[in-house]
Amino acid sequence: MKKILLITALSVLFLNCEEDKMNENDNQKLDSFIIENYFFDAKQLYFHEIFQDSNHPNYQNEILDQNEIDKILKIIQAVYYSDSPERDTVFDIHKIHGYYCYSFSSISLKVDTEAPEIKNLVNKVIPTGETKLDDLLNLYDFDSIRTSYSYPKFPWLTIYTDKEFNMIPLEEEFKKVTSIEYAEFNKGCIGDGNTIELTRNDNSATITFSIGKGDCPAGCIYRKHWEFEVSNGSAKFIKTY
Repeated sequence: MKKILLITALSVLFLNCEEDKMNENDNQKLDSFIIENYFFDAKQLYFHEIFQDSNHPNYQNEILDQNEIDKILKIIQAVYYSDSPERDTVFDIHKIHGYYCYSFSSISLKVDTEAPEIKNLVNKVIPTGETKLDDLLNLYDFDSIRTSYSYPKFPWLTIYTDKEFNMIPLEEEFKKVTSIEYAEFNKGCIGDGNTIELTRNDNSATITFSIGKGDCPAGCIYRKHWEFEVSNGSAKFIKTY
């Protein structure tokens, strides 16, 4: 009986230690340098995870999870705090950032230019008189409108908010408005360049920094990568290719 109790106690202790290791990175304080210089990268990398996986638990959640963004910042920070020539290469020599251009504060709408509510919207008359549209504009604080260069011949306009959201569910909601034929937020960049890629699981992460060369405005011909593994709040260099 004592042996069983001892084994059980050791098992609980082992599991608690493993959980403590998993949470070690979460308990680290973020460096102000990392926040100031890599917050945009972390936010874009987090949304890239969502956008690439329709089964992601936050795919239909309009709120960007700050806790998850902070976890990614801590992964970047772990590499920044690590000690290797490769760390110096990506942070000090090349100063690599992500190459993602997801929109969090604007969405473009293809509209029925003759619809009364759209005319009101273009003229900045809000509420427009269309309940569904007005509810969305009010809920997400869209308060700025810009029409396309050749509007109404090219029937697109873009609306803006000072806040930031996951635009995937918003895109679907705006499509339900009768006078809106299509809704689309910006999902990509023009050209190519240096970037950061991230793969996370429950216990560790692989983060890869790369530089691109050779006609990058049309798509880089050459790319060099530096790959790091991060676990338990620490990073180690894996390989370059």
